[in-house]
Amino acid sequence: MNIKNIIAEDKTASIGISFDVPNEKEIIAIGSPDRLKAFFTLGVDSPEVEVRTRKLGSLVDEMNELAQSEEDGKMQTLAECANGLCGIISEGQGNKSAEEYINALAKLYDSSSKGNMLLNFMIFFILMNYQYNHKTLSSEWHVFMSSMKKSAARFAEQFNTCVSDMLLPFRNLPTVPESNVRYWNIPEQINASPTDLTVHIYYTHLNGTWQTAYVADDSFLAVLRIYVDMLKQANRIVSNCTICGKLIIKDKTNNSDFCSQECRNVHKREWTKENRIKNAESDVQCLYTQFYNNTNNQKRKLKRSPEALEQYNLLFNELKEKALTMKRGLSDDSPISEILAYSEQLLDWETELRGLADQLREKMG
Repeated sequence: MNIKNIIAEDKTASIGISFDVPNEKEIIAIGSPDRLKAFFTLGVDSPEVEVRTRKLGSLVDEMNELAQSEEDGKMQTLAECANGLCGIISEGQGNKSAEEYINALAKLYDSSSKGNMLLNFMIFFILMNYQYNHKTLSSEWHVFMSSMKKSAARFAEQFNTCVSDMLLPFRNLPTVPESNVRYWNIPEQINASPTDLTVHIYYTHLNGTWQTAYVADDSFLAVLRIYVDMLKQANRIVSNCTICGKLIIKDKTNNSDFCSQECRNVHKREWTKENRIKNAESDVQCLYTQFYNNTNNQKRKLKRSPEALEQYNLLFNELKEKALTMKRGLSDDSPISEILAYSEQLLDWETELRGLADQLREKMG
């Protein structure tokens, strides 16, 4: 597609998609409504239709790329060029004045096999709308300058409204808490769409099988809705990475909640940290644990004499129950004087048990 020389028969730009789930393929195309209909129903190729056949799920990767496009300035360039073209229409200037913006958009347009088709569609949409509104304005004949300015303002407003509606989903992307990472929330953004989503469905019998194509005019949200539904029917769920928010596709072979090993490791570290904090012992518990371990270890001195061990256990079990009873009435929020008193009492009992163990060991010889 020669993006610099679009023939704008009307201001409608279309994007269509067809699925080949068994072969893990998707076909995506952009062009005018009539040419996309001819392509999907009759297989008619045209230099004015941009087509890509790629791996199923590639649209999700492109959406992730656009969510992060602020880093490389692509969406910013797109918005600046759209504003510039709106100014050209508003001022009633000629196409010569628009070359700067058209060339910038053409440079951004990627016709390679790796080009982002969603970004390409938005560029095509902006240029299609500009060419149509500018051509229609230029074809009108005005006696007075005031009437020409009114017409120019009307066409500029029409252009600006269409472009703003197209770019709105990207401007309103949510961000991951405590970071500037933007991501898509598909259910929320589709349901929040201020306009109806219209999709044309074309059935065609090509290559011996029936195939279905979905085409939307002036909107990629409509195709996105179909895209998510079709993947769901193929047992693939579009979800968000738990850590960074990137879109991921989950299926029977990949049911992970993470987009990468890096995010999986982050989750593992956070989970470990949370559980360590959750399971950490309180100060009061630490006092009791230390008492229990120290006095329980005294039994090693007496393991050669069952009688001595039995005698030691009688006092050990008695003091252990007393220590537990006192602990139940305390917490880290208890007055510090009560916690200190508990600590001193445990130390006294520990000393008493150590003394008993030493006495019994001496008797054992």
